[in-house]
Amino acid sequence: MRPTWQGNLKLALVLVPVRAYPAARERKVAMNQLHKECKARVRLQRRCTACEQDLERDEIVRGYELAKEQYVLIQEEDLATLQLPSLRTLDIVQFVEESEINPLYYHGSYYLAPAGEVAAGPFHTILKAMQASKRVAIAQVVLSGKEKVVAIRPSDDVFLMSFLHYQDEVRKVSDIDDLPAAREPNAAETAMARQLLDSYARPFDLTDFEDSYRKRFLEIVEAKSRGEELVTAPSVEPRRVINLMDALKSSLARIEAEELGDPDPTSGEERRAS
Repeated sequence: MRPTWQGNLKLALVLVPVRAYPAARERKVAMNQLHKECKARVRLQRRCTACEQDLERDEIVRGYELAKEQYVLIQEEDLATLQLPSLRTLDIVQFVEESEINPLYYHGSYYLAPAGEVAAGPFHTILKAMQASKRVAIAQVVLSGKEKVVAIRPSDDVFLMSFLHYQDEVRKVSDIDDLPAAREPNAAETAMARQLLDSYARPFDLTDFEDSYRKRFLEIVEAKSRGEELVTAPSVEPRRVINLMDALKSSLARIEAEELGDPDPTSGEERRAS
């Protein structure tokens, strides 16, 4: 795994060379656009909307739109004048309790590792101190042309750096159109809903989950490549239960039947009623 960023982790006057490695990769189902007639791949072109001609990379510059169709050209030397400390430094500005950070603000994670043997000593000193304090470091760094706020916390023998959205990037619940007013729930229904929630409670293990859509998609691709005919399985619509209490009772009866190895959920409901 190769680093995507290299700089320094700065705590007061302590400067530790570090490298950032993507902590996850998104495994997508990727398809190409093809010409229906000849099955050749369709190329997305860089085309000028005014000149109506295709452009090469060296003919394209970047610009910031001040107003509609009014741009200010930005060159690499212009960006070099920014001279922000966070361009090559993860500057730790404070430490917080992890519970203070709303999970809504997290997005994207990287592993931070020491950049070489010399950096390993001070790196692990800070790591052990943070493990002992059980706090999360908040820092700023420039990545992908934007200064970002990050949360840094120990993870095994490295740091896990997670991006945080800025306050004005997160939408408010009040922005939802036509949001119905909250209603006071029925006490009996709430108690039964809690019982249903408890029946689903178990230790979290991510290995219990897989991308079923991607798996099935690749099976289809493999079958079609062998020339096999695909058969669409009949879709099964879930039985709609209008009454909430009935739905909760039926759900609990099904879970009880599954725990007892009973293929007929109605028998579990009968036992509950007896």
